[in-house]
Amino acid sequence: MEPPMIEKSNVLIMGPTGSARTLAKVLDVPFSVSDATSFTQAGYVGEDVDMCIQRLLQAASWDPYRASMGIVYIDEVDKVARKSAGGMEGSRDVGGEGVQQALLRMMEGSVVTVPAKGSSVEGPGTTGETRPRSGQRNPNLVPPKPDMYQVDTSNVLFILSGAFVGLDNVIKRRVAKGSIGFTANLTSSSEEGSDSSFMSFFTSNQRSHSNLLDLVEPADLVKYGFIPEFISRLPCTTTLAPLTPADLRRILTEVRGSLVSQYTALFGYSGVEIRFTNRALNEICRKAAERGGGARGLRGIMEKLLLEPMYEVPGSHIRYVLINEDVVLGKQSALYWSKGEGAAFWAAWADEEAINEKTS
Repeated sequence: MEPPMIEKSNVLIMGPTGSARTLAKVLDVPFSVSDATSFTQAGYVGEDVDMCIQRLLQAASWDPYRASMGIVYIDEVDKVARKSAGGMEGSRDVGGEGVQQALLRMMEGSVVTVPAKGSSVEGPGTTGETRPRSGQRNPNLVPPKPDMYQVDTSNVLFILSGAFVGLDNVIKRRVAKGSIGFTANLTSSSEEGSDSSFMSFFTSNQRSHSNLLDLVEPADLVKYGFIPEFISRLPCTTTLAPLTPADLRRILTEVRGSLVSQYTALFGYSGVEIRFTNRALNEICRKAAERGGGARGLRGIMEKLLLEPMYEVPGSHIRYVLINEDVVLGKQSALYWSKGEGAAFWAAWADEEAINEKTS
C-alpha cells in the first residue's frame, strides 16, 4: 500500500503594519520575497506574477528541483483585493482580481515556465568569438544556461501577508448582528453551538476579542475583495496583534542588530560612549506604540531624538552622552561630558537607574 501524499498548506498572515510579518529563512530551502503591489495581470505594464517563481529559482541557484521545494513569501497581498464598484463599466481589474486569478494556478500546483534572467539565445560562452573550432576543447568555457526553466509549484509553500486595513470593519458589521451595546463581547457566529476543536480561524472561543482580526472568517475575506477560489487555497489563516510597548522594548534592545546597538556603534566610531536609561527606553517604546506603525516607528523616534547629538559630537570634545526620560520627553537636551569626566557620567547614569528602581 502506497503511503499517502502529504499536501502543503499555504498560509495567510494578517496583522497591522510593523508587526513582524516578514519571516526569517531558517530552513535549508530556497526562499524568495515579493511585493504584491507590483504585480499585474500578464500582458499589462508591471511585473507578471511569475516573477516570484523566477526569484525563487534564482535563490535556488537556477536548480528547478530545489526551487520546487522552496518557499515563496508575498507581502502586501491585501492590495490585490478586487477594487470596489464604481469604476468604468467593463474595465479590467488587472492589479486586483487579475493577479488573484494568476496566483490561483501556482498555489494549487502547476508547472510554471520562467525565463532565465539575463539569458541570451546562444547562452554564455557560445558566441562566435569564443566558440571552439572543430576538434578543439576549451576548458574555460561555461556551459550554456537554458533560456527557459520549468518549475513545478505543487510542493512550493506560499506564505501571503498583509495589513488588511478595513477588514476589521467588515468583521464588526457581521458580529454586531449578534451583539448589543458598546461593551458587548464580540463572538463569531460560528462559535455558538460549535465544537471548540473547529477553530481554524480563531484564537479562543472563551474570551473577548480585543483584536477583531481573530474573528475573521472566509466570508469576510470574500467581502473584502478576494475571490472564493483564492481564499480556498489558503487553508491556514493566522493573525498578528499590534506590538505592545514590551514587545517594542525587546526589539529596541535585545534583537540582533537592535537600534540601540546600532546607535551605540555609530557614536563609538567617533570615540563617544552613549547610554540610554531604562526610563528613557520605556518612554521611546510608549511613544512608538501610541503613534502606531509597529517596529518601524522606533527608528523615526530615535533619529529625531539623536539628531542634535549626531551633529554636535563629531569633532568636539564630547566623549559621553546620556539620554534620560526628560530628553525623550523634550524637557531638556541630551547630557554631555568631556574627556576625563567619565566618573561624573557614570554617576549620573547610576542615579537615573536608582530612581527607576525606586519607582518601579
